[in-house]
Amino acid sequence: MIRRWPVRAAGIVALVVALAGCSHLVILHDPLTAPEHNDLGVAYESGGRPDLAAREYRQALKLDPKLVRARVNLGNLEAAAGRWAKAEAHYRLAMRVAPDDADALNNLAIALLRQRRGIDEARQLAERAVAVGGARDSIYRATLEEVRAAASGGTARP
Repeated sequence: MIRRWPVRAAGIVALVVALAGCSHLVILHDPLTAPEHNDLGVAYESGGRPDLAAREYRQALKLDPKLVRARVNLGNLEAAAGRWAKAEAHYRLAMRVAPDDADALNNLAIALLRQRRGIDEARQLAERAVAVGGARDSIYRATLEEVRAAASGGTARP
């Protein structure tokens, strides 16, 4: 039987000696919770920094993959940049966690409209968002009207 612990111990001693020569040893600990990262992302987005907002939303999701608000916010960043397929993907992921999240339902309906496809699905999503209701009920109703107009031969806004 070969004893390997002296080799490992020597390696650890060498690492400690090497680190002792460093003037700063940084131990990273993120003091923010997932919702706090999301809120920071909202602040960055409000300040016109979508790159930093996206970073914070991703960090929030890294800490809590089920934080629907951060996923919807990432979708909203993609939508604001006109990247509707990517926005759609984020909204669909949000709905896997929370199938009745009115914002995800509504925003997915809009994403489908902007891509000029899935009008029937968009109508169903918008109807569900209206049924769920909430603080943004008037927005959900406006989306439903837009979907209905597109379905009846009108045009969806670009």
